[in-house]
Amino acid sequence: MTWLASLTRISEGELDRLIKRIAAILVVGTLVFVGFYVLDRFRMPAPSMVDQTITSLEGAVREDPSDVASRGQLADAYVVAERYEDAVAQYDAILATGQADELAHFGRARASQALGNLDAAKADYEAVVDIASEGEFAHVDPTLNAAFYGLGQIALEQGKPADAVQYLSAAVAIKRSDADAQYLLGTAYVRNGEPAKAIEPLRSAIAFVPIGWSEPYMTLAQAYTDTGDPDRAEWAAAMADLSEERFDSATSRLEAILDGPAGIEATIGLALVSEVRGDAAAAADWYRKALEIEPANASALLGLTRVSLPDATAGAGEGASE
Repeated sequence: MTWLASLTRISEGELDRLIKRIAAILVVGTLVFVGFYVLDRFRMPAPSMVDQTITSLEGAVREDPSDVASRGQLADAYVVAERYEDAVAQYDAILATGQADELAHFGRARASQALGNLDAAKADYEAVVDIASEGEFAHVDPTLNAAFYGLGQIALEQGKPADAVQYLSAAVAIKRSDADAQYLLGTAYVRNGEPAKAIEPLRSAIAFVPIGWSEPYMTLAQAYTDTGDPDRAEWAAAMADLSEERFDSATSRLEAILDGPAGIEATIGLALVSEVRGDAAAAADWYRKALEIEPANASALLGLTRVSLPDATAGAGEGASE
């Protein structure tokens, strides 16, 4: 009551100033509260897993510079993070120890290739080949396969398709299911003026990846054009359209060659168009038509099974037995 009574005795100007002070205190208090609230709940975004891994491995390498395993993991992590120069420095340090030569040469080759230092990358890939070729399991060595593939890439980029053919043939010999190597091998044959030899590896590449990858089809179209097979060149170009989701173009081009020498390819191509567009019933019909042309066609049998209609298995079985 004393406090209330004292308010009645102050002047109007003093009262006005007091009200303003109280209002200012409330405003400042509100801002402080909001600030603390935000700071309490706001967290900086967590570093990515790669960044966390790099930070951890950098600490391990600082603690023990002779830890080749941690240094190698750090170099690999730098490659993943596209810090290629840092990666090369780490691989250099590993190679200076004389340990883990094969993996360090391979890692440095990848980093140098990404930096555009093709001669340095080639030298390291060749070092991997020299080391790995002497191994007991060289014929199935994935690192040796990858080194040959890298050498093939570099040879193509440097305009040496004949060398690329040799390297990529070696890569494919180790791993025939390497669709990337098969595709590049076909490309090397085309660039080397040997389109007839390009057809088998290119068709192997698309057998592993039949849709969603237009480059092998485009190269295959060139190979068929160069070998005087216009219908199959048109089929390959249509499949490139499909891979680029130009469905109407793919459909019209495939329909135009149904009755020609590429009829089986065109029929399976139309089945794939229907399948990609989500029309399972139409896809199944086209696969059955393909089996009427070629009862044991693996792509048609697999496609019919993949479509998974209730009568797909029966249709595949009937087609295969005819």
